[in-house]
Amino acid sequence: MKIFGKKEKEPQKVPLKLVNPIDYRLLFVIFGLAVIFQIFILITQGIKEADITIAAISFGFPLSGCIAAFVVAKRYKKSEVFGKAYFALGLGMLMNFLGEVSYYILESTNQVTYPSISDAFYLAYYPFAFYHLFKNIQFFKPTVKPGVKALVVFIPVVLISAYSIFSFEKIGEINSDYFYGLSYVVGSSILLSAAVFGAIIFRQGVLGTAWLALVIGISLLTIGDNWYSYLETFFEYDSIHPVNLLWYTGYMVIAYALVKHKDII
Repeated sequence: MKIFGKKEKEPQKVPLKLVNPIDYRLLFVIFGLAVIFQIFILITQGIKEADITIAAISFGFPLSGCIAAFVVAKRYKKSEVFGKAYFALGLGMLMNFLGEVSYYILESTNQVTYPSISDAFYLAYYPFAFYHLFKNIQFFKPTVKPGVKALVVFIPVVLISAYSIFSFEKIGEINSDYFYGLSYVVGSSILLSAAVFGAIIFRQGVLGTAWLALVIGISLLTIGDNWYSYLETFFEYDSIHPVNLLWYTGYMVIAYALVKHKDII
C-alpha cells in the first residue's frame, strides 16, 4: 500500500518457528537463589544493616521486571501488539515496585501497613498485567475449545469461593477485612486464569516457551497474592513469612520470560 507515493511500512509480525527453548536448570537456580535469600532474612532478622540490604534486594525484584518489560516494549514499539502490551506490563511491575517501597517506608516508620497506600499500588498491578495478556491473546484471535473456556471460568470461581468460605468461617461476618482480602483474590485469580489461557493457546507456537515461563512467574505471584490475602485477613503475615519466596521467584522468572520474549520475537 502506498500513501503519497511512499510505501507504507508494514507492522512487525512474529516469526513462525520456535527457536529458543526454556532452560529449566536456570529456573531451579532462580528458586535456589530465592531460598538462599529467605534464609538470609531469617538469620539476619532484626539487624538494622541487614534490613536495609533486604529492602534494597526486595525493591530490585519487581524493578528488574519493570526494566525488562520496558526494554522489550521499546524494541517493538512499532509492532502490532508487543509495544503496548509490554509497556503495560512494565507499568504493572512499576506499581509493584512502588508498593514495595511504600510498604517499607510505612513499616520502618511504624505506620499502618494494612490497609495503606501500598495496597493501591499492588492492586494497580492487576489491570496492567491483564491488559498485557489480553492484548496478546486478542491479537492471535484463537479458536477456543469448550473445555478451555470452562477452565478459564473455573479457576477464579474456585479461588474466590474458597477464600469466601474460609474467610467467613474465620471472621464470622462480611466486613472490611473480608473485602480487603477479596480485592487481592479477585485480581490475582482473574490474572492467573488469563495467563493459563495464554499458555494453552501459545504452547505450540513461537511464543510457547516464553509464555510458559511468563505464566509460571505470574502464577507464582498469583499464588503468593492469594496466600497473602488469607494471611492479612487473619493477621498472620510478616516480612519473614515463606510466602515471600513465591514473590521473589515469580519476579525473577518473569524477568527471565521477558528476556526470552526479547530473544524470540
